Amino acid sequence: MADGNAALVTRGSDLVARLSKDLMRQSGFSSLTLSIYDTAWLAMIINKSGEGSGWLFPESFAYLLENQGSDGGWDPLQQSTRSLGYPNSLWLTDCIIHSLAALLALCRHARGPDPPADVSSRMLGFELLMPVHLLLLQEEGIGFEFSSKAELFRKFQEASAVDLDWLYDKAPCQVPLFSLEAYIGKLDFSRLSHLPTSTGVAASPASTAAFLIHSPRWSTQCEAYLRHVVIRGPGKGNGSVPGVFPLEVFEPTWVLATLLENRFTKEHLGAVQVDLLLQFLYRNWEDDGVIGATKAFFPDADDTSRILTLLNLNGYNLSPVGLVARFEVEDCFATFDTKMPKRVKSISVNGNVLCSLLQCPTPSAFVPQIEKVARFLCNQWRTHPTDIQDHWNISFYYTLMRMAQPLSLLMSAHNQNRLSLSLDLVQSLAPDCLRGIRAWILANQHADGTWGRLPCSEETAYAVVALAHIKSSHVVPANKVSVDPAIHRAMRVLWQACVSKCPSPDRLWTGKVLHGISSVSEAYMLAALRIGMNHVSLADSSPPYRESL
Repeated sequence: MADGNAALVTRGSDLVARLSKDLMRQSGFSSLTLSIYDTAWLAMIINKSGEGSGWLFPESFAYLLENQGSDGGWDPLQQSTRSLGYPNSLWLTDCIIHSLAALLALCRHARGPDPPADVSSRMLGFELLMPVHLLLLQEEGIGFEFSSKAELFRKFQEASAVDLDWLYDKAPCQVPLFSLEAYIGKLDFSRLSHLPTSTGVAASPASTAAFLIHSPRWSTQCEAYLRHVVIRGPGKGNGSVPGVFPLEVFEPTWVLATLLENRFTKEHLGAVQVDLLLQFLYRNWEDDGVIGATKAFFPDADDTSRILTLLNLNGYNLSPVGLVARFEVEDCFATFDTKMPKRVKSISVNGNVLCSLLQCPTPSAFVPQIEKVARFLCNQWRTHPTDIQDHWNISFYYTLMRMAQPLSLLMSAHNQNRLSLSLDLVQSLAPDCLRGIRAWILANQHADGTWGRLPCSEETAYAVVALAHIKSSHVVPANKVSVDPAIHRAMRVLWQACVSKCPSPDRLWTGKVLHGISSVSEAYMLAALRIGMNHVSLADSSPPYRESL
């Protein structure tokens, strides 16, 4: 097993080194998968800068042509390992939004400057984005009729009936994943010249493109941002762009926290490069103790809690008072504060909040909040254990992992007399929840060792991490006969995935469309392998664990 652990340490160090190198370039970075949707919006920009004419990003249009499916649509999920397939409720929504945006780009090019000689050659905001694109396509002479159209537009009227006057305030737009393009026809773009920053409009290529298309005044700042994303982003100049750029806070936070919570050490990952990333995150920590996924976003409870956990694991001794003041609500923590039209209550976010409260310098000062969040998580499991929906990741196993890890920490803190908690919580609610999660995960492993509806390596990693934390907490009977073999079967799959150098990640993360995040996907697989090594006997150190990563 020594060979396997050494290989994991090397691979983890390499991952952190890549993030450190990206950070030092100061050009922004994002390992999100490429987005047809955002690329289509870039393809629709006509150059109105006065320097040249025609399309601003013809390479983006070429990318759309090259990536059209044989059935005429655009389906980025075909690029992932969809052996069983995403459920239709997710796949259709994602495919429709990508395809509507790409079709709109085709129509604009067909009638715009320099039309192509041959265009036949080749949820995430659903209630806002699909109707808007249908309306824009209708302006191009293309209409669609379907049975649920009236209901869709009824929901669109509800979703779009929000007060947008605050957008006219003289401040940059920071709403995360804000779909400026969803409000075409409702916004006065002549009053929005203050929105762009060095990261476009809310770090969104699509929103930035919509601004350039509809603003009466050309923004050289938006143009420069989009050119930068096309050249420096994951598409490397092929015309495609990701859904968000940059993600300079989210990616290093999620990667480091995931690895360090699962038996990697700072020394394993390279102390110098880890410190570089930690110092960067600390410098971007806001005075009121909150932060967002990127400096272009409003702060949110998810990123704030993950960074609190990460920095406190590394001796920064930060108080969660800002997190509590900004996001605590009656029964849990909301993802966003009152500046957002809808305050989302997410299970995974509350799991991250609970981790950060339990690992802060003075957890005893936050017992009311700790108990509130723990009860929220347990009640979610108790009321609908097999139908929990989360907002930020489509995998049920991500949600289970985000429940299992903090509840295991909670029980360990109680059993070690570090916290005095209500007896019903620690004697019944939390143990029952952990037992239920463990039983469900064990019962739903596939014969090949994987988990998930796709299935995929990242989902399998979530399940392994959840099982390992539940077992390590020693708060429920070990059930070693079932847990260890299940982890072992999964690790063989994960090891082979890592040997293949982690292919394109499956799109499990939600936004306007479904995203994969390469660095985060790799971190979860390495974390699962590392913590799983504790549950694989030395007799199992034969191949594949001796195969080089």
